[in-house]
Amino acid sequence: MAMNAQHVSYLIIGGGLAGSAAAQAIRLRDAGGSIVIVGQEINRPYNRPPLCRQYLLRKTGRAAMMTVPLGWYSDNQVQLITGQRVTRLDVGRNLAALDTGAEVVFDKALIATGVLPRPLNVPGAELPNVYDLRTIEDAEQIIHAMDKARSEGRLHDAENPAGPRGRVAVIGGGLLGVELCETFTTAGLKVDLFVSGVHPWSRFAGEQAGGFLARHLAAHGVTMHTNAHVAHLQGDGRAQRVFTDDQRSFETDFVVTAIGTVLNRDILRGTSINAEKQVLVDERCRTNVEHVYAAGDCAAVLDPLFGKHRVLEHWNSARLLGSIAGANMAGDTTAKYDLVNQYATEIFGLHASVWGESKHVAHRHTRRFPDGKGLIEFGVSPTNRLSETLAIGADRSIETALHDMVKNRIDVTGKIEQLIDPAVELTSLAGT
Repeated sequence: MAMNAQHVSYLIIGGGLAGSAAAQAIRLRDAGGSIVIVGQEINRPYNRPPLCRQYLLRKTGRAAMMTVPLGWYSDNQVQLITGQRVTRLDVGRNLAALDTGAEVVFDKALIATGVLPRPLNVPGAELPNVYDLRTIEDAEQIIHAMDKARSEGRLHDAENPAGPRGRVAVIGGGLLGVELCETFTTAGLKVDLFVSGVHPWSRFAGEQAGGFLARHLAAHGVTMHTNAHVAHLQGDGRAQRVFTDDQRSFETDFVVTAIGTVLNRDILRGTSINAEKQVLVDERCRTNVEHVYAAGDCAAVLDPLFGKHRVLEHWNSARLLGSIAGANMAGDTTAKYDLVNQYATEIFGLHASVWGESKHVAHRHTRRFPDGKGLIEFGVSPTNRLSETLAIGADRSIETALHDMVKNRIDVTGKIEQLIDPAVELTSLAGT
């Protein structure tokens, strides 16, 4: 043991949802083992999804987003260290060094450090009114920019000087970028959305679903620029114009980037922990190093349904994997990942949900609803097995059938006409 190092049974590195869930799972199974959570943010663990909606719109506060009540940590003898980070992990000696110089020796450790926003690497991205959204502090900066834009920003309509003000450029057409479009529009701002592909949600949606979403966004006032690769940002001390690589320029009051995430690999340096884009873990959230686990956005879990490591970058998955990791750290080896992953969102009142794995999809088939208000896109693997479903504007009563269809990896050979026919009940197709 290092001189003057604190010894703990369980060290949780990362003060987010996954780490909080792991601590709760440990305490359910081990009432006495010492637990220390080290979080880089000054805030205690909180749920991030409300940041891009309720928090930016001032419909919720910090206290409502916390993962557990304030007294939970002391009541359960969990030591929470905030505003500090682990700078070095020595897995051979089971030792973690903090940026304060303190050292912690652990019996078992969980890496739950999350991910960082992928930086926009173009000239002008360093300007002070270019933001990304990951933390409460990021959200506070964006709220200030929203207020400033509404009061003294660019007119929505240059011919109406008494009209509303404030323009924002959102770069990135994934889940977060599209959700931000609704938030900013609701807040009274004019939104320009820059999408590098031919439609939003290109990572998990095909042409039909992406086109449907694009029309829905346009109907609610979002101006979308597709095949738009941002080349540089320009302005007088702050970003005032967005330039694309085809020399088009667009006026703006501030910029928010949502172009994906990257793993902060600092903690892995000098260790033998296997990692690709994320830390690789088995279905019990164990790394290749004994007594070291990983969960949340920083981990890629082995999914038995698809037989591959998968990154499940959504809050419900972070909580689930944190719980699985904590259970296994406390000796409950029956806890393992064996579910069909799912995530959902709502855009201007339109519900959308995804089940399964888009990377397995070779071709897609679309079931359109007769009222024109929604569709289901079925993603099929090269072996004609269903790998993913994306439902937009569908009745939520079909969720069980969509889950079962992906869980059973149904063979759709000879069933395409039934898949796309809205008169055919999905439950009749959900078996093997």
